[in-house]
Amino acid sequence: MKKIIVCILICIAALLIPTTLAQEEHLETDTHSIVISTSNNALEVAETLTINGNSNQNYSIIKFWVQNDAQDINVIISNNQVSSTPIGNNTYACDISSFNIKMDSQIQLDISYTLSKDTKNFKKTMIRNTTTLTVQFDKNNILEESNLKADTYLNLQLYKPTETPISWYIIISISLLIILLVVSTAYLFRKQKLSKVKEIAGESEELLNTKKLLLMSILKDVEKQHRAKQISDDTYDKLKDIYKQQAVETMKKLEDMK
Repeated sequence: MKKIIVCILICIAALLIPTTLAQEEHLETDTHSIVISTSNNALEVAETLTINGNSNQNYSIIKFWVQNDAQDINVIISNNQVSSTPIGNNTYACDISSFNIKMDSQIQLDISYTLSKDTKNFKKTMIRNTTTLTVQFDKNNILEESNLKADTYLNLQLYKPTETPISWYIIISISLLIILLVVSTAYLFRKQKLSKVKEIAGESEELLNTKKLLLMSILKDVEKQHRAKQISDDTYDKLKDIYKQQAVETMKKLEDMK
């Protein structure tokens, strides 16, 4: 009796193993479209796959891969809401055996989920051979690939690190200050030859007061731009040191003159 039961179990296993292998071997992804959008609190991801089979068997298990910080995963297969089960290595499986869909027909797999808003890189492992893959981030195409093999791994950088440029207002202010200093220096040089020492001293005091006001105004503008995050911390520190030092020197000259 025991030998008969063992034989029956072996026969059942022999029948199931080819079916499982067929599911893996006879499925390919024709098109895979990924759209990533920035929302207020997260990155919203929508994936659409068209999957083809070349067997007369029914679809049984459909697998997909998402990166490990995905949340609120929702799956629709051929307009049917289905549940997914994690099976390890960021891979999920959906049982659609009850749909009785032949593998020689095409099915559509729609996956939606969210990622943390702080996510810098989008990752994807292809679990089937894929004919075409497109990835779009905030309406910009960031990847178009074709004929990708199964197990191909992608790591896409969503944001390129850039430093916010100095605003035009600060650039214009700095340029005006440089012009003023050049003109004032030339004016004083000429004045020294034509005026008396007392007159030169009076003109110098006026120039220093003007320079001090300009420097204080620029320092306030730099501080305002930094609070608004329009310039980086590094740029802010450099500009602040330069103009603060000039302001201190100008006030010291005024104090010595008095």
